[in-house]
Amino acid sequence: VRLTQETLKGLKRDTETLKEVRDLRQVDAESKQGNATIKAHAAKERKNARRAIKKITASEIAKDTSAEEREKQWQLEEKARLAGYNISDFDGSHPQPSLLSLVIFLMEKIQRLPEETCPVCTKAVLPTNPKDLKFLYTNASDFKTEREKKARKVARLKRPIRTFCGHWYHYNCLDIFMTEPPFGAECKAEGCGRRVYHPDWPGDMKELERAWANRQARAREIEDAAMFL
Repeated sequence: VRLTQETLKGLKRDTETLKEVRDLRQVDAESKQGNATIKAHAAKERKNARRAIKKITASEIAKDTSAEEREKQWQLEEKARLAGYNISDFDGSHPQPSLLSLVIFLMEKIQRLPEETCPVCTKAVLPTNPKDLKFLYTNASDFKTEREKKARKVARLKRPIRTFCGHWYHYNCLDIFMTEPPFGAECKAEGCGRRVYHPDWPGDMKELERAWANRQARAREIEDAAMFL
């Protein structure tokens, strides 16, 4: 079962429902103090409590059935989104000690890198000036001046990053593409059309939606505070 906001709310509702059922059963079973043979509540009140328990039970069964159907539907949709992907080809879980695989990867994916363009901004993924590459792949500690450190920070946002579908994006372009609506969008590269996946971002669209909604709420709070001040 996926741990989503809806799941957490469901757990809270289940806890409240269990407390309600417990109280109703207590109404049905409670005896008068000092005499276990005499019920503490009238027959009609106990009957209403039993009816309420049955009604709650039926309602919870219906909710559980509906939740199971939604989960099955999500699994089918997720399977369809992942169609065509063999994640084990990319995550390193099945390494191949083959020089041929390395050469093919270098020729098909790396050799073309200087010509690759970002599907989002349609600009070259690598800097046009080869000297700027040092800002992408040199450690921050190797730069002495604040100007160089700032240039490295800006350049790192534009570093090329490869998704599971095999296309290259600028890091900041991919970050916006993954974390803003529409979530679960297809790769914009010509002839691709696959959903974009990368391990640096959650694959669960609900999680992406919640994070985006939280950022929007935070931005509104800051805006309201600024207007108030």
